[in-house]
Amino acid sequence: MKKSLLAVAVPALLAAQAQAVELYNDGVNSVTMGGHLTVQLDDKSGDTKINDNMPRINFSFDRDMGNGFKVDSRMESQFNMVNGGESFKTRLGYIGISHDDYGRISVGKQWSVYYDVAVVTDYAYAFWADHLGVYSYGVDGGETGMGRADQALQYHNTFSLGGAGDLTLGLQWQGAENGLDDRMGGSLVYKVGQVSLGAGYYGGDVDGSFTTPNGVVLEDGESVDGTIVSASYGTWSKGLYAAVAYMQGDNQEDYRFTGESEGLESVLSYGFDNDTTVYTMHRFIKSKDDVEALGRKYNESDILVGAAKMLSSNVETYGEYRFGTGDDLDDNAFAIGLRIYL
Repeated sequence: MKKSLLAVAVPALLAAQAQAVELYNDGVNSVTMGGHLTVQLDDKSGDTKINDNMPRINFSFDRDMGNGFKVDSRMESQFNMVNGGESFKTRLGYIGISHDDYGRISVGKQWSVYYDVAVVTDYAYAFWADHLGVYSYGVDGGETGMGRADQALQYHNTFSLGGAGDLTLGLQWQGAENGLDDRMGGSLVYKVGQVSLGAGYYGGDVDGSFTTPNGVVLEDGESVDGTIVSASYGTWSKGLYAAVAYMQGDNQEDYRFTGESEGLESVLSYGFDNDTTVYTMHRFIKSKDDVEALGRKYNESDILVGAAKMLSSNVETYGEYRFGTGDDLDDNAFAIGLRIYL
């Protein structure tokens, strides 16, 4: 039996569509809407405030072209709920064309092949997973191409191994821009039963000079890249779920430090039949060498415990507590929130 290429090759997209509502479908064309509205009260080092935790709205437009070809597209924006200022910011925007035999090509701002591997641990609600270089420079990883990659060209294809599972290949390229030379890389994700194993690389060199969002200047010949591996078992919120991801990178950071880094994220959770999920996570990111401003290596780590409960089919509440355990993150924090899925 053939599986939908999108369902196997793009787990991040499918996770985001879990609560999507179909607005129109004539058998050839379909339009769906998704996203969420979220309000959150959190306390970090005694500073308590209300945040909106990145509410977003997206629209997907799909068309069956016949002869096995399908076109999919998405526009997704983050907006401001609780403060003044900028109202909308682009999160995703792409067009893809797929065929179950030939694979899928997509162009635009989209989740990266690096994220194909990293996605297995990115489930925290309030204190996001940010220890694998995905959200490079404290933003969305658009320039580096490791998060929601800007101006990216991708190819995915899934190869059935029969009873031995499925192997998904991902390739990605970005052209030279803003002092970064061409960036490219790929991912391999192997799935059999409830087990998933992934490996990926993405990066490129600096051409001339590149100034990061926080003003750090990287010079010609330096690289911005990351290598990542991951493993997971189960499905989030459906019984036992466990996952771990480990990366080694170079110049993916600028607000923590620059240079070579290593990071790890791990998750252990259980989803009960009453739509309650409890979880714990351990994450760290470290510098390979001493950081000049610190006179030692950078070491940030934390332990997270939390719970989330679906109150209805599209309303969820959650709470998280973060214990800072590293030299460079020793403060505790907590958050509670309410989310409505669109």
